[in-house]
Amino acid sequence: MLLRSFILAMLLGLICACSTLSSIASYTVTEHDIEQGLLEHLDQLSQKTSVAGIPVMLSVSSLEVIVGQDNRSVVALRADAIASVSVFGLRYPAKVKLGLEGEPYYNQQEKALYVRSLTLTRSEIDAAGFKGNLTPLADRYMGLFNSYLATHPVYQIDTTKGGLAWLGNVPLNMEIVPGKITFLPQFNQATK
Repeated sequence: MLLRSFILAMLLGLICACSTLSSIASYTVTEHDIEQGLLEHLDQLSQKTSVAGIPVMLSVSSLEVIVGQDNRSVVALRADAIASVSVFGLRYPAKVKLGLEGEPYYNQQEKALYVRSLTLTRSEIDAAGFKGNLTPLADRYMGLFNSYLATHPVYQIDTTKGGLAWLGNVPLNMEIVPGKITFLPQFNQATK
């Protein structure tokens, strides 16, 4: 009788575990989630540098994130930036519009989403009547974004929030579609 109750309890536990696992469908990170995470650290996207020997302060004033642009597995960033040139004690600001894109990468141990392998897709400068592309300045901005994104995730999953602990224990596949990145347990992929 005790053995029968034990087996029944084990079966009931197994059924509950299976229903819990089957209810785990996915975890989604939207463009807005990534954008909010980056905007919180926008002050870190600034750097003093020099272009052709002239001191320049690079800063980013706004940022927009586009996930899965043109149905590709990329995260695109559109940034409005200011390059302030300091000459003879005076500052001359130049408006810079940048387009960048890179591949999303999920680090399972850190439970963090990174964007790597950035490429520059757009660079426009508007400074005191000059409009166009200034490659040395665009290269400095690329270096700024590359160094920041290499060490800072664009999104971190908080597994302490209710029901998200499974994200730290299950191997995940990442699916990129326009507007969002979805994380699916690998065992769900086998059933598709």
